[in-house]
Amino acid sequence: MADISTLPVMTAADAENIGFARFNDVPTLPIDIPDGNFTISAKTTDGRRITFFFGEHRTGAPPGFVDIQYHDHGATIANANGGRSPVFDLLTIGLGGRQAYDSRKLDADDKPSIAVILLGEPQAPNRSARKA
Repeated sequence: MADISTLPVMTAADAENIGFARFNDVPTLPIDIPDGNFTISAKTTDGRRITFFFGEHRTGAPPGFVDIQYHDHGATIANANGGRSPVFDLLTIGLGGRQAYDSRKLDADDKPSIAVILLGEPQAPNRSARKA
C-alpha cells in the first residue's frame, strides 16, 4: 500500500504557505499524492460520492492525469468494460467566466461519465495569446 502522510484540515492561506494551490477561502485538506496510481474517494454528508483517480502513464511514475467520476446522479451508460457507468452534469469555466462546455443541455447518452484532467508539465504564460 502507498505511504500516505495525512495533513490536518487548515485554512486556504496555510495550505498555500506550505506549497499547495489555493482555491477559495475555505477549509482545505492538503494531500500529497504518491507516485503510481492512486484514488481519493469523498462523500458528502447526504451521501453523494465522488472519486478522483490519479493515473500514471508508466509504472511508478508521478500521475499524468486525473479521472473524476460522480457516482450518484442516477442515470448510467454502457462503458468500455461491458458494465455501466454513472453519468453526471459537467460545465467548464474559462476566460471571463465563459462556459465552453455545459452537459446540462445534452441527452443522457451524451453526458460525461468521466471527466479527465491532463496533468501536463507547467508552461510559461503565453504572452502572444489573444486578449479578449
